Amino acid sequence: MKINNLLVITYFLIVNMGLMFLLYPSLIIDTVENGHWLVVLLHGISHMVFFGILLYGMSKLKQPNILDYVPKNRWVVSIIVFIPIGLFIIGTVITAIRTYAEFTTVLFLNQTPLLYVMLIFIISATYIGLGSMGSIFRTTFLIMVTSGFIIAIIFFLSFYNAEWYNFFPAKVDGIDFLIQSPFITGFLILTPTFLFIAFLPRGKNYSFKTIFWSSLLLIPIIFLSAYSPILVFGYEVAKNFTFPYIEMLATVDIEWSIFETLTSLFGLSLLLYATIFLGMLLHILRMLYQTMFQTSNLHASIALIFIVIGITFVANMISTWEQVQSHIMWLVPFRFYTIVSLLVFIFWIGRRHKHEI
Repeated sequence: MKINNLLVITYFLIVNMGLMFLLYPSLIIDTVENGHWLVVLLHGISHMVFFGILLYGMSKLKQPNILDYVPKNRWVVSIIVFIPIGLFIIGTVITAIRTYAEFTTVLFLNQTPLLYVMLIFIISATYIGLGSMGSIFRTTFLIMVTSGFIIAIIFFLSFYNAEWYNFFPAKVDGIDFLIQSPFITGFLILTPTFLFIAFLPRGKNYSFKTIFWSSLLLIPIIFLSAYSPILVFGYEVAKNFTFPYIEMLATVDIEWSIFETLTSLFGLSLLLYATIFLGMLLHILRMLYQTMFQTSNLHASIALIFIVIGITFVANMISTWEQVQSHIMWLVPFRFYTIVSLLVFIFWIGRRHKHEI
């Protein structure tokens, strides 16, 4: 099966769900005390605007991989664009494996040392990253087919215990939240999931317009992840949880499930999505290394293994959840720079290619 629009759309939605339902609700709750809908709407629109610009830029290129357009003097581009992207990926993987390890110990393995849990994630993700992007897409599609129906039921049951009066007051007190760290972090929390669009392998003709319109499904999913805990618990209670959406699912119990609660079922799905997401980031990191140093696949794969060892060592040094949150904030400048530099590079490629024609 060649890479097509369906596989790209499936991957995009799956990995965003894996990241969103853990970190995003707490960021929204920390941003404002009421009128959360405005924050969610601004985040959703901004994500779609960035994603649309990125897709528009890629649609102007003959090949869907920006690495095919690296000029002869590749070190200038590497220093300005690729090295910052690589550092951003490394930082994202460090915080991600520590976050998912924290989630796993809370939900499943509370007696297991964090290092062992992180090793499970990083080894699995490295194995995925050493493969092809096509295999990552196909694996994601298989996971979606096997878990999609259950996830849809879980979304529907998210409002099982909702108290709709918790939606109010809906009035926004002010816009000073625009310069606060929770809003900025939430604004950029999903940017790592967009990177793969710039490194797509050759496949069937991609319809970037179709991919964009399908990606709009992300906006209602964002609202669902952010508002479900607030509607069930209320703002005052929900703000005390590390993973509000997961705590909300713990209140829903269904007799036909083989799991004790929906939390276990949904948690397992999120961990699968997270592993796929980490694998894709490591795969992109390997491609960047191979392009910058003009090495073989084997050399780049060996280098990736050593980088992963360093990532695990650094992640193991993060001892508390407060340190995880501070590390996420440290990545904000890299997130901004990565977005801007990547877009500028893509449009520069398109313009240069147009003049050459």
